[in-house]
Amino acid sequence: MNNTISQKPKSSMWTDLGPVLAYVLIFNLARKMIDADSPFNLLGMSVPGEDAPLYIGALVFAVAIIIAVIHSKMKTGQVSIMLKVTAIIVLGTAAITIGFKSPTVFKMKPTAINLLFGGTILGSLALGKNVFKLMFAEVYKLPEKAWRTLAFRWGIFFLFLAILNEYIWRNYSVKFWTDFKLIGMLPITLVFTMLNMPLLMKHMPELGAKPDED
Repeated sequence: MNNTISQKPKSSMWTDLGPVLAYVLIFNLARKMIDADSPFNLLGMSVPGEDAPLYIGALVFAVAIIIAVIHSKMKTGQVSIMLKVTAIIVLGTAAITIGFKSPTVFKMKPTAINLLFGGTILGSLALGKNVFKLMFAEVYKLPEKAWRTLAFRWGIFFLFLAILNEYIWRNYSVKFWTDFKLIGMLPITLVFTMLNMPLLMKHMPELGAKPDED
């Protein structure tokens, strides 16, 4: 098999999904165990019982993202730019959320991450560059037009996720917003990824497509 196809991205699915899964599981577990009508002591601070599951989940998310970074570094010898940026934002928002007792900050974390990724990708295209290609050039070998098409699609998709996150947390319960990370965001992302597979497969060398086509 050609190395272009067999080569995999530097971060594994579990590195990306693990922190989210940990957050969702801990949130739902804490929600069942903690009395929402009584104050809860978290790291020496008294927080409302109804908000405690989110604070605990944010703390677990921060720890999980650190583990993901360490795991990626040990397994692949490097940490992807996306994982680095995500880790910085997660740690920052978790610290602000818990330190200032502000659940809203943590709810807006996915918005900030997706706006940053989408804005950076589309902004680079507007400047005649392609950040998306720089991040994935080692994974796929594509002609320039295909790289630009993929970059534009993913840039718009990240902005869509940012808008979707804003809509969900502002109009639904914290539990629904939390669970939607797995039952909504993940399937939507997987479907979008699969919709882009024909473009990738079209330019795979063994299928006969020439690198300078399109």
